[in-house]
Amino acid sequence: MTKRKIIIFSIGFALAAGVLLARVYLIDYYTIPQNGMYPGLPAGSLIFAYKRAYSTPADVRRGDIIVFTRTVKGQPYNYIWRVVGLPGETVQASGEALSVNGRAAKRERLHEDTKGVIFREEIGDASYETCIQRSPKDEPPDASVTVPADSFFVMGDNRFGAADSRSFGPIPFSAIIGRKL
Repeated sequence: MTKRKIIIFSIGFALAAGVLLARVYLIDYYTIPQNGMYPGLPAGSLIFAYKRAYSTPADVRRGDIIVFTRTVKGQPYNYIWRVVGLPGETVQASGEALSVNGRAAKRERLHEDTKGVIFREEIGDASYETCIQRSPKDEPPDASVTVPADSFFVMGDNRFGAADSRSFGPIPFSAIIGRKL
């Protein structure tokens, strides 16, 4: 083998090892299976997530899109939802209405598309787009909960197309496996 081939092979090997190490320890990728995070992340979207995103629950911010695991009927599943409520906060969600600590989420209507009405929603410093379907098949259950310590209330941006904390309650910090980059 020539010196040039050895150098090229070494560089290629180092790059491959770096990508593998990053994938194992730092970054992972996920495909959004359905429209629960529409409009920002429609079904089929690929996201990259930082695996070691949070050291403590205090590092999690409202508005973050997180990846977490939940066991359903003995089978673990990954979920990708937005953090809406932080530890100690009272979250109330009913139909289209959402409030945190008694303050209604601010919504500005942006436009309408085939999936529903798109809004800019603001809760405190967090701002993002949500979708409200015009005639949903099923509305999620109403929720009124004070988020326990070290837990978070998460919701899909497609408010009538997501099984989230309104259905299964707040998620513990220990379930979080990543944050969208």
